[in-house]
Amino acid sequence: MSLKRPSFLPSLDELENQALKRSAAPAEAGSQFDHPTAKKLFWAVGILTVIAHVVGGIIFAILGF
Repeated sequence: MSLKRPSFLPSLDELENQALKRSAAPAEAGSQFDHPTAKKLFWAVGILTVIAHVVGGIIFAILGF
């Protein structure tokens, strides 16, 4: 017994056509970070990563191998 796809979902052919239309259209100009929270979170994680590596490097240099 195979599972039947619900009727409210688009068919696989429709999904494929939508994907082809999206890939054929040129990318919109502008920032990839349209969501301000995502942009702030990205920068915060990047800065924390750099700080953690610098502090870790300093501690590693002081304590030695």
